[in-house]
Amino acid sequence: MKKIIWAACAAAVLAGCARVSDVTKISGKIDAEGINEVNVIVPELQIDTLVPVSDGKFSLEIPSDAAVLGSIQAANYGVEFIPDGTRLSVSLSYEPTVTSRLGAGQSVQERYNEFKTRSLALRNDMQAIMEQVSADQTLSDEEKIAKLQESSDSILGEYMEYNRTMLESNKDNVLALFAVQNLAMDMEDPALDSLLSTLSDRLQKNEFVQELRRSISIRENTAEGKMFTDFSVKQPGGKTASLSDYVGKGRYVLVDFWASWCGPCKAEIPNIKAVWNKYRSKGLDVLSVAVWDNPQATKDTARVYGVNWKQIVNAQSVPTDLYGIEGIPHVILFGPDGTILKRNLRGEQIAEEVAKYLD
Repeated sequence: MKKIIWAACAAAVLAGCARVSDVTKISGKIDAEGINEVNVIVPELQIDTLVPVSDGKFSLEIPSDAAVLGSIQAANYGVEFIPDGTRLSVSLSYEPTVTSRLGAGQSVQERYNEFKTRSLALRNDMQAIMEQVSADQTLSDEEKIAKLQESSDSILGEYMEYNRTMLESNKDNVLALFAVQNLAMDMEDPALDSLLSTLSDRLQKNEFVQELRRSISIRENTAEGKMFTDFSVKQPGGKTASLSDYVGKGRYVLVDFWASWCGPCKAEIPNIKAVWNKYRSKGLDVLSVAVWDNPQATKDTARVYGVNWKQIVNAQSVPTDLYGIEGIPHVILFGPDGTILKRNLRGEQIAEEVAKYLD
């Protein structure tokens, strides 16, 4: 989802924060009977406390920090809030709410409310379009796919623009983290690294931001042109298998990171098999590395799909953490000396890339 910015939405995003305090005062009510306490949790502030409920009402004060997100829970009710230094009113019900007494756009909490509303509206818009296009009997399957792609690109573009606008005016609070999370999926690592550098010192210490930086560093260390990073994992029989058992041995190696439950992974197996059959006599090896999978399911699926080349099973998250792999299948071509020649190959790209070196 990319751009939809309404005037009211933009105003809410751009409005400054005013009249904040060192403490956030929270007053709440709960509709259900028989609930005597609510659980208030703010992990970053090390708050996990029970607050008594009297006559359906509760109140508390906690330190202010607009860079964190907390929650209030009771029975089957729950709601998130930002301790932004304003007075917050909480209603725990089937449709829980948190509002700031400063009103729309005047507090981080209210901007967070707008962000959630806008995000939900965009998802609903996309769902409505999908249902409308799918039900249109005048369109062929190809036309439906094209129309859905066009609509998706448009909505995604508007949503991303909205996130960029929101980030620009919220670089010192938790809304920046939501914006970065959304924008990161559409950014190259250098641009993402530059964006992270614009965040406040408080957010620089956030675990999510630090994890993004670690991921960028990992991908940089395992980028195309870099030497392979080795890993070793225990196999079901007790032996240890390493990537270096297969890579860097003088042959080109196509490594497929996959799992038995992954449909797209299984769809790539015929492509890999065709490449292997064509080029194995010319210097190509193929290695399948099962990640995030049950070892027996890996073996059973490999047998059904005719995976009769070399395999490492039960690798779980070891290689994906080392190579910054966030989704599978992920196919990497390694050179004879272990250099990473190409990452994230799919479909026809696999044969085309191998052909560059072995045809």
